[in-house]
Amino acid sequence: MSTVGEGSFLTLSRTPIPLPASLADLLTDLSNMPAPTNWPANSSHDWLFPGGLPGQHLSGTVLGRRLAAHHIPNRPTRATALVALAQDLPPAALGPMLGLHPVTAAHWRRRAATDWTAYLEARLPPPP
Repeated sequence: MSTVGEGSFLTLSRTPIPLPASLADLLTDLSNMPAPTNWPANSSHDWLFPGGLPGQHLSGTVLGRRLAAHHIPNRPTRATALVALAQDLPPAALGPMLGLHPVTAAHWRRRAATDWTAYLEARLPPPP
């Protein structure tokens, strides 16, 4: 993480990503925390968000609640990620990978459709 002026940036690979102040504060606090001495310390994994049991990460539900407590929404980001995955993967692969019901996986695939035929059909002039 780096700070330029009043902005904070997280650099993944070579691309700096601007962070909201509340998230930058959380990540700064997280990186300054001492190493855990309880169960997560017994794990060989270096989780950014360690869970309560050895070798497990923090659950998505708990992480979502913690972000919400700091007024950081996660629903729009989750939806964007699901649409991006649905563009690249068929529902048969997406569902089992994310634990989605087959109907839900198919819904995300339809939502991510890049088919413009409905738009073009709506733009056609009415028949005489």
